[in-house]
Amino acid sequence: MNGKKYKLFWMCGILLSFVMEGHGLTAEMPKEPGEAKLVHEDVNIITGLYIREYSLEGDGVVDYKTARQIIFYENNKFWNTVVETVEWPLFYWLDDNRDGVFDQFVDQRVEGNGAYIIPYLPVSEK
Repeated sequence: MNGKKYKLFWMCGILLSFVMEGHGLTAEMPKEPGEAKLVHEDVNIITGLYIREYSLEGDGVVDYKTARQIIFYENNKFWNTVVETVEWPLFYWLDDNRDGVFDQFVDQRVEGNGAYIIPYLPVSEK
């Protein structure tokens, strides 16, 4: 029974993403800041994501994050991990009021086109 429920939820999530695609629920994401506002970056080979955390106001408080998919990685001669990623982030996190609670967004086409960046709404069995 749980397998059927899972398939139903999964199919509803896919259908919902097609219905929402480019219609009404798109997010106005700020442009990704430059290196001057970069607070922290993390290469997570396990998840396959390169995560960058920014302070939009430049005061060190993280209020914007992006995660790009890693295409290729290697260790250089100094054993530092060097990655190649897709051009645009797959996930975005934004803390509009800087209270530590982030809203998550996903770029459905991973093209950086704001028309396809929508709130990430995970489908749950509960």
